Amino acid sequence: MFDKILQFFVNLLPKPLKDLYDKFEELIVYIYYGVLTTIVNTIVQFGVEFGLLENVEWSARVENFLSTAVAWTVAVIFAFYVNKKYVFKSKTESTKQLMWELWTFVSARLLSGVMQIGIMQLGVPLYMKNNEKVFWIYLIFFFIQQVAVTLANYFLSKFIIFKKKKHPEESEN
Repeated sequence: MFDKILQFFVNLLPKPLKDLYDKFEELIVYIYYGVLTTIVNTIVQFGVEFGLLENVEWSARVENFLSTAVAWTVAVIFAFYVNKKYVFKSKTESTKQLMWELWTFVSARLLSGVMQIGIMQLGVPLYMKNNEKVFWIYLIFFFIQQVAVTLANYFLSKFIIFKKKKHPEESEN
C-alpha cells in the first residue's frame, strides 16, 4: 500500500525531478520508509508513555524505558519488512540467507535501540522538572535519538545486512 502511494506521487513529478528520483531512488525510498518507521515509532512511544502509562505510578525512567522499548520493537518489525522488500529489494535464495538477514538486522537494531534508549535516558534529568515532563525538551531528545538511530540503521543496512552480493563474473573484471 505504501509503495503504491509513493509511486503515485513519483509519477506526478516533472521529468527533471523524476530523473533525480531515478538517480537517488534507494536513498529516497529509504528516507520515505524511514519517515513511516519514525511515525510508527512515535505513535507507539507517545501512545504507551502518555496513554497507557500516564496513570501508572512509576518513575519517569521506567515509563520512558518501557515506552521506548515497546516503540523500538514495533518499529523494528515494520522496518525489517519494508527495508527488505521495498528499499534494498533483497531476494533471499535460502532460509539460511533469510535468517542471516533477520539476525543481522535485529542485532543492528538492538545496537541502535540501546543507543536510542541511552539518548532518551540521558535526557530524563533535563526534561523532568518537579515530576512533570517539559515536553519541548523531551521532543529535542526524541528528535536527536531519531536522527542518530536513522543514520546508524541506514549504513548498517546498506553496507552489511542487505549488501548486494557480487556475482562471480562481476568480480573478474
